[in-house]
Formats: sequence, structure tokens, C-alpha cells
Amino acid sequence: MTTVSRVTLVLVGMGTVGGETIEQVIVNRDLWWKTHGLDVRIGAVIGLGGALLSAAPDGLPDDLLRGIVHSRRAGQALRQATSGHELVDPAEAIALLINQGPVIVLDAAAGEQTAPLLARALASGAGVVLSNKAPLALSLGNPLGAELWGMAGPRGHLRYEATCGAGLPVISTLRTLLDTGDEPIEIVGALSGTLGAIFTDLGNGATFSESVRAAKANGFTEPDPRDDLSGLDVARKALILARTIGRRVDLADIAVENLVPERLRDGSAAQFLDRVADLDEVWARRAEAARQGDATLKYVATVPAGGPIAVGVREVPTSSLLGALQGPENVIVMRTRRYARNPLTIVGPGAGAAVTAAGMTGDMLALGALLTRRG
Repeated sequence: MTTVSRVTLVLVGMGTVGGETIEQVIVNRDLWWKTHGLDVRIGAVIGLGGALLSAAPDGLPDDLLRGIVHSRRAGQALRQATSGHELVDPAEAIALLINQGPVIVLDAAAGEQTAPLLARALASGAGVVLSNKAPLALSLGNPLGAELWGMAGPRGHLRYEATCGAGLPVISTLRTLLDTGDEPIEIVGALSGTLGAIFTDLGNGATFSESVRAAKANGFTEPDPRDDLSGLDVARKALILARTIGRRVDLADIAVENLVPERLRDGSAAQFLDRVADLDEVWARRAEAARQGDATLKYVATVPAGGPIAVGVREVPTSSLLGALQGPENVIVMRTRRYARNPLTIVGPGAGAAVTAAGMTGDMLALGALLTRRG
């Protein structure tokens, strides 16, 4: 049998992470051919308006892809960014490409609306790589969620390293522990670069409102900082870690501390930022109380092998690894049977387009090797 070396990619979402993923593919294509024997091409890009499908086997041209990314970052929808090019149905585009050889769908979008497309792609034999957490956070009772998780094991075609810790080797390390027979006891981590930056500034004496505004100015937050302050993003990461170690839990089972009080949850982001100083006093008191106990405040996820899962603000000793966390770093501490006395710890940047895209391309290369061997 002739080994198929070409891998065709389909990019879903061309925002910050999706755009950087495209750039990494363009820049590293020759390297991957030399080191992995993989001829990687982008055959389609998908946005809300549909899919732009390449008519040529070599994939979409680099200059066209870079132009689309530039236009998307300028706020244009895919249909505007691809003016003069016909868009097709996304599922049809993936089906046509699968007929030509191995395909990997990379989901760098946001929200669970991509789940049906991902499940359909997996069912047809394609691989899937996620930075988008929402599809993996669907409830256990949702058939789509079950299909995705059914393909997320060692023998499946779904990879999701970039959903927890951006490019940090969190999921792959955890999988290695599980696959070699280790038994998880507890995973504890600061899993949000955004909240890490905010609580670092708070611990250094800034007010809560100053910390939130600085995080937004530095590009760490979503356009509406309440999306980060709600804790939902961290809860999804905690859920993904919990399900990876075999726990059958839903988001509703996780205790989540929302940092935005009810009175500030309505209205625009600008209105929230105008009133966020209302929270300064309460956070100043909490930060001072922590300092009095030689501790600092961090937003932490706690995922035990059994029992309650929680995400929220904790006082942690300043002398600890979690307490020493600075800025948008992530710290993930895995305590297992083998690593009970001295837990396995992963530290590094948990946010940023370049490292998140690298997490996706790393997964893509592993899947590409698997799919081409089977081809």
C-alpha cells in the first residue's frame, strides 16, 4: 500500500488563534515535510458565512489566506473578507476534501455551534483538533457531546491539548499518566491567564478596577471582561480535566465563583467598566486579609478524583508555587499515586495566540501521522 503523506486542513474560525494557526502552517510547512514526511495544506476555511474551499489540490494560496486573516482581524465577516470567491456549505466542503485523502478539522472558534460539524467530520473519518472548549463542555445527555468524547481517547481522532493551558503539555501529560496506569488524586491549577494577570496586579497593590482595566488594555481579556470574570472559561477547563480522568460530570456540577455581582451583569461592557470601581473596596479587604496571613489571592480550579469540583478565589501561601504565579502564567499541579508526595507541576504561559496555535499544530502533527499511516 502506498503511504499517503498529504494532510489537508480545514480551519474553523480565523480570529486571533485561527489566524496565528494559519500563519504557523504557512511558515512551517517545509519543516514538517522534512521532519515528519507530511505535506500539509489548508483546503478550506470556515466562518459564519460558509466555507471557502480550494479548487486546487495544493490548497488555498498563502497570499489569499493571509489576506483573509488580515480582513477578519479588521472586523470583516468571512463573506466580506473573501469577496469575489464563492462560499459553500461547510459540511459539503469537508466531505469533498475527505474524498481526496486525510483531513483534519481545526476548531479555533468559540461556542458550541461547531459541535454538529465536528461530529459529522469525525464520523466520516476526519481528525479534529480543538482550542474551542465549548463543544467538549456539552452536557452528558447531549448526543453530540457523547460522540466527541467517544473519539477523544488514545485511539480516537480528536485532540484537545489547547483547551487547557494553551500550548502547555497539560492534556498530553495527563494522558501519559493515565495510559501508564497511574491513578489521579487531585488536579489543582490556576488555569486563566486573564485572571492570573488581574490577581497579580491586585496582590501588588492595584485596585480591582485598575487590575481589570490593565488586563483589558494588555489584550488579556475578552472584549467584555465579564466573560472572563464569570469563571465560565475556567469551569470548562476544569470540566475537561475532570472528564479526561474519567469523571462523568457536567458544568452544572461544578461550583463556580462569579466575580461579577448580579447588579453588574446587565448592560454593555463599557457600562460595566464605568462601574467596576464599585468592587474595589471588597477586593481590597480580601487582598489585605490574605496578606495578613502571608497569602495571596488566586483564581483556582480544584478537580479531585472524587468529590466536589470547584473554581473560585482562594487564599494561597505566597511561598507556594501557586502563590508565586505572576501575570498571565498558568500553574497546573497534578497529584497522583506516583506523584503523591511531590506532585507533577506544569508552569508557563496559559494565554496568547502563538502558544495556543502551537498547541493546535502539535496535535495536528500527531493526528496527521496517525491518519496517513492508516491511509
